[in-house]
Amino acid sequence: MKIKLLSFLFLTFVYIAPYWGQVSKLDSHGNIKLLKNGALLVRLKTSDLIINGYLKQGKTKQAEEARLKQEQDNKEIMAAFKHAYNFSSVYFFYSSHSDEIKNGKCKDLIFDVNSQPVAHLNCDNVLIGELDESSTTHIEAFIIKDKNFNQLNEPFPFLIKKNSLGVKSRTFEEIVEELNFKLNNFMAKNQ
Repeated sequence: MKIKLLSFLFLTFVYIAPYWGQVSKLDSHGNIKLLKNGALLVRLKTSDLIINGYLKQGKTKQAEEARLKQEQDNKEIMAAFKHAYNFSSVYFFYSSHSDEIKNGKCKDLIFDVNSQPVAHLNCDNVLIGELDESSTTHIEAFIIKDKNFNQLNEPFPFLIKKNSLGVKSRTFEEIVEELNFKLNNFMAKNQ
């Protein structure tokens, strides 16, 4: 019985495996067009858990330092996109509004690179980007996800590592420059 089951699974894999690559390519082609014609929403962290943890311990100085550090990182991320990204429209939202964004409720939660509110955005035509740990490689990177916050897959250029050669930490601008370069190249190859 085990041999029959293993044979069945092997044959199923042999026949289905080539189609997985094709589906992935079709998804990638659709996602690059969606991004080009839609927008990239960049999720900016708030560090609420860390800040609230410090506050509960009575460590107001550490809480304020964590808040200021996160605020500075967010400003640098926005500046990097303002200077180094031209592939698509780009907007921002705070991680504390992730559930609303996932449910398509963007009004009054999205802002542009100048921190101005954006009310006209259709949240169905977006991909999400954020600095996060990759679900596949478990490394810190800028990762592009679909509107439901599911990480995209290759061949779409969905991941830009934060550390280059595993050692040197890149600036936000270097990460965004590479992202922009890879997206433009991928689009050129898939037109």
